Amino acid sequence: MHDTSGSGRRSVATGGDQDIDFDDLLQIQVVTLGNKLGLSILRRALAPKNLSIREWRVIAIMFVFGPGMARQISELTALDPAHVSRTIHQLKKRGIVTFHENPNDKRQIIVDLTAEGAALARELLPQVSEIAHAVRSIFTDEEFAQLISYLQRANDHLDVMLSSDPD
Repeated sequence: MHDTSGSGRRSVATGGDQDIDFDDLLQIQVVTLGNKLGLSILRRALAPKNLSIREWRVIAIMFVFGPGMARQISELTALDPAHVSRTIHQLKKRGIVTFHENPNDKRQIIVDLTAEGAALARELLPQVSEIAHAVRSIFTDEEFAQLISYLQRANDHLDVMLSSDPD
């Protein structure tokens, strides 16, 4: 598979009035960046601890935001609730998280990091941050601030769109 346009960009015929430049599709660019960043983190920091990216995301969210219900963790990680449920049960088997009854509602279960889970997060966070800083270093301070601002604006817009979608 290769580009024949000479520009290095890939145009896709949609059958409509205009072709779409595949390289400009936001979802492709964002997912590709996220996957590459995740793969780098997996290879350099998580694999030696036998952790998946999904497990790390759950651990990191709980380390930063504290204990919560699976639904809250799902929202903060932007992961499917079923994936979060499976992940927290895997982490429980490994002694990384624990479950507690919610004192305000006995039907709800609170998920919390164990001492081992918190220690793991403290150990991995500097390694993961180092990888992120390596990417950040290709930008000036102003460029990076703009990038984060643009990504936050897009996330905020998508939150509004998703909140108005029927479930």
